[in-house]
Parts: sequence; C-alpha cells; structure tokens
Amino acid sequence: MQTNASQQHTPGVHPMTWVAQYSRRQQFKRMARTLLAEKDEILSDLGYERWELIVALSLPLRSDALSYLEQRRQSRR
Repeated sequence: MQTNASQQHTPGVHPMTWVAQYSRRQQFKRMARTLLAEKDEILSDLGYERWELIVALSLPLRSDALSYLEQRRQSRR
C-alpha cells in the first residue's frame, strides 16, 4: 500500500495538533510584532519587557510563547 505525502506526518505528532500549534504561534507573532512597535513605557504599563517578547518569538513551535510571557509576568510580581 502506498501513501502520499499528505498522509505522512512526524511520528508522535498528531497533524491537527501541529496545525493548531502553528496557528497559535502565528497569532502570537502578529500580537508580538504589534507590541514591539510600541514604546518601552507602554510595554511596561502592559506588563511586558521588550526582551521577553523577542525571546518568546524565538521559542520553538512546540513551546507555548504566551505561557512563557505569563510566567515572566508572574515572576515580577
């Protein structure tokens, strides 16, 4: 039995899970880019640091960037 490329996926990773993770990351990237366009004072008022947003953008896809930012915010309180 032959399989085509659309039926193949990474072992151990459900295709819909990957798609959902990718979609969530794309939404995060749009939000983060909007925030990075703001002044540092605005980011601080919102509870973010510029470097944290940049780090979150560079996290691997399997990592939840929003959770990372929330953990950073909680650690500053």
